[in-house]
Amino acid sequence: MAPESDIVNRIRAKALELGFSACGFSPVCQMEEFRPVFDDWLSKGYAGEMDYLSQNRDLRTNPGLLVPVAKTIISLAAGYYFPDEGSTVPVSRYARGKDYHKVLKKLGKELLAWINREVAPANGRVFCDTAPIFEKEWARRSGLGWIGKNGLLLIPGKGSWFFLCEVVTSLEIIEQTEMVPDQCGTCSRCMDACPTGAITEPGRIDPRACISYLTVEQKTEIPDSFKGKWNQTVHGCDICQSVCPWNREPIATGIRAFKPEQKVLDLTIDAIPELSPESFSELFDRTPVKRIGLSGILRNFAFLAK
Repeated sequence: MAPESDIVNRIRAKALELGFSACGFSPVCQMEEFRPVFDDWLSKGYAGEMDYLSQNRDLRTNPGLLVPVAKTIISLAAGYYFPDEGSTVPVSRYARGKDYHKVLKKLGKELLAWINREVAPANGRVFCDTAPIFEKEWARRSGLGWIGKNGLLLIPGKGSWFFLCEVVTSLEIIEQTEMVPDQCGTCSRCMDACPTGAITEPGRIDPRACISYLTVEQKTEIPDSFKGKWNQTVHGCDICQSVCPWNREPIATGIRAFKPEQKVLDLTIDAIPELSPESFSELFDRTPVKRIGLSGILRNFAFLAK
């Protein structure tokens, strides 16, 4: 097999060729130090209606239970920012293009297949926001970036408009990774800008007050206590990213699947109550918005219109 550094460079080059924006490597290990922190977070009720977060806790701290042959986690970041040219579509940026779960799992599987053909035989699995794995922490450990005060991974010189994806593989890849130090400094723009106060302290989020959670994950009615806190989105929120200085010069995605169709960009919030099942399907069937359905979009609009 080729020297370790050559393997790292070849895999990273292939990942970038496939459209990923960053690629890093970290050895599989247990994250026992995260267990009490995560348990404390859950005990405070921060998971809200996301009951699935309390399940499979052992798997979350030990990816070797997910993939018994695992030796390396390849962390991948894929940009989704696309210039909107003044669009006021009331949907968060990540949900305007095709469903990232499907897009990135396909690309991750392509990378794993290429590794098998061109580098060395390797078993493994690909995950993208679909498994009990601490994606941001693995990305941090692989040297991709640091966790910002808004809880998102920030990549130096590139910002935070990224999806994360992992290839958990039996291939042992040893790289001398230097983790990126926190570069938020004294900046508190994301915390100051959050209209609902969801960022309770640097790096700690209370999802129950997060607009993204309230409009996407919460299935019951949005509490009236949030009335008037926001008025221009019926799916997700981009405020904490939009005000971040590291996102001042965002890089447009090279993955065409994440480019929104013009009919999505042309949608205005005033048009939401006029959507029919057919028009909703035409707009959002291949996007993450499909998950909450037309009923979810209309519920969120009704809350804003109260």
